[in-house]
Amino acid sequence: MHIRLDRGQFLSELAPMQGIVERRSTIPVLSHILLKADDGKLHVAATDLDVSLTSSVPGDVEEAGGIAIQAKKFLEIVRAVDSDDIELKLEGENQLGILAGRSRFKLLGLSPDDFPTLPEIGKDGEIAIPFGLLKRMISQVLFAVSTEESRFQLNGALLEAHKDGFALVATDGYRLAMVENPLQGMKKADGVLVPRKALQELLRFEFDGEVIFRRSEHHLSFGLGSRELSCRILEGSFPDYERVIARDNDRTAVYERKALLDAVQRVALLTGDRARGVRLQLEEGHTTISAANPDLGEAVEDVPCEFEGSGIAFGVNPDYLSQFLVACTTDQVRFEMKDENSQAVGFPVEGEDQHYLCVIMPMRV
Repeated sequence: MHIRLDRGQFLSELAPMQGIVERRSTIPVLSHILLKADDGKLHVAATDLDVSLTSSVPGDVEEAGGIAIQAKKFLEIVRAVDSDDIELKLEGENQLGILAGRSRFKLLGLSPDDFPTLPEIGKDGEIAIPFGLLKRMISQVLFAVSTEESRFQLNGALLEAHKDGFALVATDGYRLAMVENPLQGMKKADGVLVPRKALQELLRFEFDGEVIFRRSEHHLSFGLGSRELSCRILEGSFPDYERVIARDNDRTAVYERKALLDAVQRVALLTGDRARGVRLQLEEGHTTISAANPDLGEAVEDVPCEFEGSGIAFGVNPDYLSQFLVACTTDQVRFEMKDENSQAVGFPVEGEDQHYLCVIMPMRV
């Protein structure tokens, strides 16, 4: 392998690979990235066996070939050198020479044959989705994805497509977030579980245009220009989320989103690490938010609201409430409730997020 590349262009494709690389794996090659030069390009790939990322950079190829190289140190070198161009050349068996300006490095690597085989997903049934729209939808549900590995079927978000658009749904058993958006040209398809890590990596990408979504029996892929993120589909049955969304709540409260968020975060300062709970007392014209901690003291704050229905008090985890309020982009939010033992359902008021909701289960405070 021998290739010359534009360092800045190469670095922009190399940096996202670091989020995919498995640094603590007992399989050494998973801490490496695969470099392969041919057909006027350098192809780059990283995988942890569940999530993979591939990309390519145009270059002047003098000799085709490949190597698997330690990802972290390689990125540090490419980032540190002071040169517009960079030259990569195999020097001996599984040794990569790196030349940039007056700098010379030699890194030991592994045979490209040791690198795992990456999934190949056909183009049948591919769907084009505006990437900006997909990123916004991911940011609105990612906080509700479970981090408990024992609940593997909740370690991702459900992606559903229908003829008028598509939806993302996530839940950890304590709250549920769902966002829907209309999109022309969609076709009805069975829901599929996208793992949390794939969603996190998609949020980190910057891309103007449409992402090409494809699926096979066991894998999904998201194509963004020269990049393609693929992941293994999570197995298991996602809960029947429609049953969780209450439809008969008769109490409604409308707040200025920023004012409610700030008040909840201030009162939460007096909650304990183990007992994360604040109490909301809703009455006509205002809501009293309070927290009591036997080791620290107590906090109380009033927030104006437009409230309809008889007074109600319930406890809630302030982190769950805050994360929903941060994910909203509207000036106002609306909450619908039934009683202190039933879930509260939050909605944005007007704006582009009208098809967004969050269900938060109550807690004893």
